[in-house]
Amino acid sequence: MPSIEDWTTQPYAIIQKIYEECGNSKHEDFVQKVQDYFNERLSHTSLTKIPSLNSVPLDQLKSGTLVKYRCMIQDVFDPQFCIGQYKVTNTTTHESRIECGSFRDVPNVAPNETVDYAENNHIERLGFYCVPIPGESEWVKTADSCNVDMVASSSTSSGQYKRQREMDNDESSESSSDQNSAKELKDNSKDVEMCSPSASSSVQTALHKEVNSNTKIGFDMNFPLSTEKGLPIIIRVYSNEPELRTTDAVEFVGILSVDPQLASIFDDEMEAEDVACQQELKAHEPPPSLVPRMHALVIRKLHHNNPYLPPVPSEELYKTAVKSLMEDAASIRFELLSILQHALLNDRLAAEYLLCHLISSVYARADVLPLGKLCINLSGCPVTQKYTKFLHHLISQITPQSVILDMSIENMNSLRLIPQKNYQVNRITAGMLQLTPGTHLVLDETELRQGQLNHTGVTNVKALADVINWQKVDYDFQWHPIPVHTNINILTLSEGESLLPKDIHVPLVPDQLITDIPSHFSKLDHRMTPDNLNKLRSYITACRLCEYQVPEEMQVIIQDDFVNTRQDNPKNMTIEDFQRFLGLIRVLVLTYGKGLSNIEMWNKVKTMEEERKSRLVQQQASRDQN
Repeated sequence: MPSIEDWTTQPYAIIQKIYEECGNSKHEDFVQKVQDYFNERLSHTSLTKIPSLNSVPLDQLKSGTLVKYRCMIQDVFDPQFCIGQYKVTNTTTHESRIECGSFRDVPNVAPNETVDYAENNHIERLGFYCVPIPGESEWVKTADSCNVDMVASSSTSSGQYKRQREMDNDESSESSSDQNSAKELKDNSKDVEMCSPSASSSVQTALHKEVNSNTKIGFDMNFPLSTEKGLPIIIRVYSNEPELRTTDAVEFVGILSVDPQLASIFDDEMEAEDVACQQELKAHEPPPSLVPRMHALVIRKLHHNNPYLPPVPSEELYKTAVKSLMEDAASIRFELLSILQHALLNDRLAAEYLLCHLISSVYARADVLPLGKLCINLSGCPVTQKYTKFLHHLISQITPQSVILDMSIENMNSLRLIPQKNYQVNRITAGMLQLTPGTHLVLDETELRQGQLNHTGVTNVKALADVINWQKVDYDFQWHPIPVHTNINILTLSEGESLLPKDIHVPLVPDQLITDIPSHFSKLDHRMTPDNLNKLRSYITACRLCEYQVPEEMQVIIQDDFVNTRQDNPKNMTIEDFQRFLGLIRVLVLTYGKGLSNIEMWNKVKTMEEERKSRLVQQQASRDQN
């Protein structure tokens, strides 16, 4: 049996052998056998030994070897026809052989060999433009670059937490993806060499020629967030399973392809009438130094991207890890709630709601209605000393991906939140709301000042409202919108009540006046130990993925309570209230690491809602007096 070095460094030899063994089998059967071969060998241990395009520089990887890539699907290209097999003849010995054309971009031909395409057959493959997961937290990236084991401790220390938080104070919020300048493209690519250390000087020259032509190409990396870094990758897929869609979070394992011949299309002189075709070609086949190719052998849709938990919830490894974690769920919940309470200016009730928000997730849809979402508006937030940035940084320390959007008039009028179809090059131009499921989006409404929204601003505000209400983004296809379902946790931070819709409005009620926000948050530093952070991160991820059920006896209790309350006074329990209660009890139960609702949790939800509504009444009375 081939060693790990064989099938990771020489995958083409394995694929060619499988191809020869398959003989005249259908191409689908051949692809399935290839996928089965590599799937069987990709245990957790062997997967950690495969280099990742998320963390290893491209010039340290060799073309034609196995790599992995954790990403979001940004665009789905049209199916592409390619050569399934071809005949290669040695011009000296006149010997010939049949080579497999799948999982390749260029034929496997030596200098003294020729290709006879008369022996070929055509196959269809799919292309996906993929980008690093938008808003992925630094602790996830750090764990990936360190190639940590699932049970390793967190790589983020309390000192790093403090330094990073201080750095975040000086950063501006995320903006939409604008076109990268030619200078940026050149700077990002100037260090790229031929991946093989033994590459000939002619090949290196070809790659440098390709890199130097980048300024002429002006290729847009198409990141949803303009501040994102990393490599976009074009993934070639040879099967229809699993079905992949835009914004899916996926981990691919496949063969890296950065052959400079892929950039030769930009050297061709084309007639004026072919300019449109050339523009589309450049968009779909950019230089491999900027956008490498990967031929997918293993495709795994990600349920989560927390590196400290096994990736597949249905597997025994994950269940064992979560079972062990949840034995300590009560103490972990208490610690996290205490941290959130401190961050929310010592407001315990707001901390309970924020905790529920952090683990909420759309688990199903009833027609157009998303079930499980819990978009919260925290009002009464301080507008000075960058309180919202401190709070977002804390959230980014305990969740795998998060984004903050400053809702200033300038941003709303200029940012591109909605992805748009560019028919000139036949691709989707990224928008900021192109985010993977489970992303935490913090809307900073404290940045909002008086001003006039233009058409773009109105469109952007509507787009945010659609995500909050329906968990969908209407992609702009010019003549008609195409709705794409989302699963984004939206937290709106505002001074007064937000102008946007919300599932729950919670006014902050600090127990004391906090005059020094940075100093207040610095008191959390000693609690942000590696072990503590690791537990909090794993707890949030595990709670989001826990299964939930309502026992029959609880269904009867809840139904009777609803009927009795409405009989006393219908205003005390509206249909909207009841639906909110059902959503709250679900996430509240999950925060305790449980999967079954009970009367204790139902009563706690009622108490929380009574206190929250009391705050709203007091707030309204205070406004009326003024």
